[in-house]
Order: sequence, then C-alpha cells, then structure tokens
Amino acid sequence: MNQEDALRSEIHQALDAISDPTPELMPGIVQRLRPVSRRRPLLAIGQVAAVLAVGLVIGAIAFSIHRARVTPATVTTSPTAPIVAGTGANIAWVTSQIATNGVYTGDLVTGIDPTGHVVGRINARVELRSPDGSHLYALTDGGVDVFGAADGHKEQTIRMEPFSSGVPMLSTDGHYLAVVGGPPSTLQLVDLEAGKSIAFINVGSPAYGTPIIVGPHAQHVYVVGPTIARFAFDGAALRLEQRTTGHLLPCDGLVAGGVNSAGGLSFRVLTDGHTLVAFCPMDSRVTWIDLVAMTVTHEVVVGQNNPFWVAPVFSPDGNTLYLHEGGTSKLSVVDLVHQTITKSTKVAAADSNPLAWLGSLLITPADAGALERTAVLSPDGHWLYAVGAFDGPNGVSLVQLPDLKVKGKWLADLALGTVWVSADGEAIFLLPRNGDDLRVLRTDGSQVAKLTLPTNTFGFIVPTIP
Repeated sequence: MNQEDALRSEIHQALDAISDPTPELMPGIVQRLRPVSRRRPLLAIGQVAAVLAVGLVIGAIAFSIHRARVTPATVTTSPTAPIVAGTGANIAWVTSQIATNGVYTGDLVTGIDPTGHVVGRINARVELRSPDGSHLYALTDGGVDVFGAADGHKEQTIRMEPFSSGVPMLSTDGHYLAVVGGPPSTLQLVDLEAGKSIAFINVGSPAYGTPIIVGPHAQHVYVVGPTIARFAFDGAALRLEQRTTGHLLPCDGLVAGGVNSAGGLSFRVLTDGHTLVAFCPMDSRVTWIDLVAMTVTHEVVVGQNNPFWVAPVFSPDGNTLYLHEGGTSKLSVVDLVHQTITKSTKVAAADSNPLAWLGSLLITPADAGALERTAVLSPDGHWLYAVGAFDGPNGVSLVQLPDLKVKGKWLADLALGTVWVSADGEAIFLLPRNGDDLRVLRTDGSQVAKLTLPTNTFGFIVPTIP
C-alpha cells in the first residue's frame, strides 16, 4: 500500500469514528509528512492542503454533532448553598497597562461589581490580594500601600526598610506580608494588622520568580530559588535556620506566571502546614516538598504541548490540582494527598476550530513570560470554567466536578482569554483574549453587563493563597 492509500484509509477510519471529540489523525499525518517533506517538497505541500481540506469537512460534521451533545437548553452553576463573602470580595479588580508614546508608565487597576458598574480605580502596580479578598497591596519605593477592595480607596501606607525590585507574598491567613528585595538581597517581614515592618535580614543569595512562603504565624519564612532557605521568626527577629545545597525544583524556584490572575498562584502549602506542592510550567512537573525535612518527597509529570498553555488551579480545600491546557483543551486532575494523576479529559472540544488544530503542527502559539489563566473553580468547588483555544471562538465551557462532564457552553462565538468568579459564586467575569470588553454573566450564562476597559487590559487580581 502506498503512502496516499494509507493516508486515505486512516481518514476513512477517523470519519467512521467521528463521535469522538478529536479524531486521532495526527500521529499518522506527522509520520508521513516529515519524511516526504525532505524528499519531495511539492508533494508534501499538496498533502498538507488535502489534510487541511479534510479537516474542514471533519470540523463541520463534528461541530454539529458535538454542539447538540454538550449544550443543554439551560445550565445554572449557582452554588447549592449560600456563600458569605467578605467586604469587597465580590468586586473584580482588573489590571491595565498604561503607556505614553509606546513606553510603559504604570498600571491602572479597575474595580467592577457584579452588576457591571465601576466602583473604583487604583493608579498603582497592585500585585497581591488578601486571601479573604478584602484588601489589595502595592509595593512602593517607601513601603506597601494597602487598598480596600470594596472601592479601591487607600487605607494606609506601611513604611519599610528601603529596597528595590521587591517580590512580595502573603501568609495564608493574610496577617503577614514578606518581601524579598535588593540589591543586596534582603528579606523583610511586615505585620499587616499592626501596620509596621517587624523584621529584616540579609538573604545572602539572589531571589528568583515568586520565591517566598510564609508559614503559619510567620514562625518560618522560606525563600525559594535554586536553593531553599528557611528563616525562623521568634516574634522579634529573623535568623537563617537551614539552607539546601541542591536544586530541588525544576523551575529553580516558584513560578506565578506574570499577573496573579484567575487561577491564582502555581503553588500551595497543603493543610498539614509543611507540604509544599509546586507546578513548573517548563516541563509540567508537579513537585511535593517537605518543608520540615527540606527534601523532595514526590514528583509527577503531567505532560503538555506548550510551556505556557497550562493553567494550574487548586481546589478550595487544597487537596486537588486541576491543570487546564488552553491550547488543546486538555484537563488533568492531580490528587495532591495521594500524589497521583487521577484522570485526564478534553473540554471545550465541541466548537474548536479543526483548521487551527491542524495548523498548530506548523506553528506553536506561546504566551512567553506568563501563564494564561484559562480556568477557574467556583467557590463551592462544584464547577470549573474553562476558556481558550488558539485564539478562535470557543466561549467558556462548564465542567461539572468531580466527574469532569462538560454540561454546557456560554458565548461560544467569542475568543476568551481569562475568567474569574466572584467570592459568592454568583457572578462570572470574562475577558476576551484580544480586546478589552469585559463581560459579566449570571450563573445561568445570561449577560448582566458588557463594558469597555482601557487598552492593554490583561488579568484579574485574585485572592493570594500560597
């Protein structure tokens, strides 16, 4: 059988099994195009054109079949029980970059309530939001500015020891703020309730990524770079307690992925208080570290197509990690307690563009330097909202947990980039992948509001839970 007959046979087999979400044509296509392209370029080009044409036919059939199957008449994701949110926790805060003559000059952070009204604006580089959602924090030359999340008013400025290029992180209870800055590289601890800096120490080595973990009651603070340094705090001073000698994490530190948007941080300290779980986007590795023994206890590799496609999202109880690859719609589930990958599936495949899917073989999109937050969980942990696929119209898919069933889709004709849910679970905020029109939806998918934000709007500032 020649190459053309073999290719034709595989296409017929895929069409016979068209009910599957994604026809498994790619291994055979890639194997055939690679050797042919080296010997007969014109034939290879013809085969590519034929495959793309077939892809359009397949996509048209799959579109009609899958759309009918996954889009019920009515879907509501309203919480089964009321969730009480703190002051300002239901306000979405969105960051826009401001430029003058093409040069970045600062950030403008806009607050939008669940009715779509702007409640306030902050001219500052806001990097953190308190775990309860009630406060926002921005580093300044002289310290840290604290803003109320209800309307963005500045409540206070906490003075700190001078630093530059600071990397901040909150404790899980929101009581403390730690900052690593330099040069020279120093660690500073702030008591947010008391409104003052309480400890300061030289770190002794450069910091990378998002390198700080503040332990319970700030008894320990960990600076995580190529090595991990553990500092003890006795209520008055910090002291270096232990430092590892080898590289424990594949990313040489902890990665937040640019703006802290939608899914939040890519690491979490489990409920036992001493196990750190970190996701590295470079090789899709999930690593468990014992912060007492300062050693890696386990690792799993989930697998991915692109280093900057996967959005890590932790469940509200911190026991499960969902990894959503926006470019392929793959969703993987990691049990953080039993340290296993429990399941993987495809979501948002119903209305995906087959031409873009095939074209991804030749051009691999990448959002270099940031993790696109294409998935987020509802506060009750019953729903996952997923967006994003090759810039094409794909809407937001509603994935019911824990069975990972796609129960519906909203705004299927839009190319969406990131999503956030209010703290009470009653409002869904969506930003397009290319554009600045924010949309606010109810839990049944009906639109509450659509408003235009400043250009270069790129992400939500969500509660910071390390």
